[in-house]
Amino acid sequence: MSELEHPPTIPTVVVTAMAKDFGMPVTGYLLATVDSPPVLQGTIFGDVTGRFREGTSMRTSRIKQVFFVDGFALFKTLTGSVYVVVTWAPGGGNIYMNRIYH
Repeated sequence: MSELEHPPTIPTVVVTAMAKDFGMPVTGYLLATVDSPPVLQGTIFGDVTGRFREGTSMRTSRIKQVFFVDGFALFKTLTGSVYVVVTWAPGGGNIYMNRIYH
């Protein structure tokens, strides 16, 4: 296997988040996340669906709900996926989320 084929190392902050029990199944963990309503964009790790390779950029489907657990924001999408925001992109840490949920 060449150097280019090795998967990226999972960052320690992601490993720490993966060890937590969020009380619901988690689809993936996002780093350098940007809140771009109605979706999130970020670098994904631990994708249980197998759609995304470790450390690739992705965009979620439409966000329908947000939960806060142990200092983490969890976002549930229209398709039922749940993403944990591990870190926000610099300048993109919108704590108020600018979202309205019905």
